[in-house]
Amino acid sequence: MGVKKETRLEVNDIWEVMFTQRAIRYWVEEPVSRELIERVIEAASKAPSGSNHQPWIFVVADRDPVKTRLAEALRDYYEEGPLKTLVESSQKTEDSSQRLMMSGAENFFTNLRTAPAIIIPCLYKLSSPTSEMNTLAAGSSIYLAVQNMLLAARALGLGTLMTTSHSLIEEVIREVCRIPEDAQPAALIPIGFPAVKFGPTKRKPVRDIIVWNQWK
Repeated sequence: MGVKKETRLEVNDIWEVMFTQRAIRYWVEEPVSRELIERVIEAASKAPSGSNHQPWIFVVADRDPVKTRLAEALRDYYEEGPLKTLVESSQKTEDSSQRLMMSGAENFFTNLRTAPAIIIPCLYKLSSPTSEMNTLAAGSSIYLAVQNMLLAARALGLGTLMTTSHSLIEEVIREVCRIPEDAQPAALIPIGFPAVKFGPTKRKPVRDIIVWNQWK
């Protein structure tokens, strides 16, 4: 499974980027240069943050044994826990889109090693009136950066998805990546050249999600 290189051309239209950026769980066996990853993280660093503290560090696992150990830990958690049963039962549904999503989820958990790199955004030394790492306000100072990262990756022809599966293997992540106690992993984002095509995403119509003035 793979896509032609011409489909990976950089996209400069922000609307096309936003409207075709989708979760990618399959990647071709081709490394992503550190230069490209640095561009993606530079875009992340341009995001706003509370009081402009920029309380983030981005851990990038692009070499073995670090990347392999993270992938194996996630695979083992999937194989030995309730997630596998849930995914397998969901694949029996008549809803083809649900089956496709569950198939992608299974591939993510069992084949994360195929991603050329894994990015773990971390809140670091957060200092503000709402400095608790796990508050909604704290999240607002990291997930805007993550969204910038996802959009920048799409613009460069790279496939990503944001997951919170880091929480399933956080102890392993901390040990393998030597993440200090005053840093809090906030996501796990694989990145690579996609083995599937980008395309329009299906979302609720805007008229169904907007309220003018008062919520009735």
